[in-house]
Amino acid sequence: MNRHALTLIPLLFLVLSFPLSAQSKPQNPEAAAAVTFDEHDAAQVLGVLRNALESYSPRLFLSAFDAKKMDSYLTFQDEVEAYFTQYSSFRVSYHILQTSQENNRGVILADFQMENEMRGGSRVSRRQAQLRFELEHEPKGWKIVDMDPREFFF
Repeated sequence: MNRHALTLIPLLFLVLSFPLSAQSKPQNPEAAAAVTFDEHDAAQVLGVLRNALESYSPRLFLSAFDAKKMDSYLTFQDEVEAYFTQYSSFRVSYHILQTSQENNRGVILADFQMENEMRGGSRVSRRQAQLRFELEHEPKGWKIVDMDPREFFF
């Protein structure tokens, strides 16, 4: 075989295999869009909430929520901003009790504990509750679309 034939063989193989790989893609677009929710996803979302509180970033905190799909989001946003102005620091811990997937939503059940220091350092309050989060998958990842009880952070 001459030298040109040897360089054409890998190229020919690549060209011939391309249509086969294009045919192996799922024909159903919904199957390709199916995303599963697991404890790793839950830990990432709750980690954003904890990091946002402990780094005192209302913007990062709100980034974990889906403004378009969450009922009364604008009211929730106002409450979050007021909450951050009332306190000077937060300490957060959580324990994921359960994760599940219901239809296209991920669900997290978690024990949350939080210490809030009032502005001026005059008082520390502690809160503990079991929270339920519902999430939907967006192009940038899982976003919270509902939380119960919402009052936990206010």
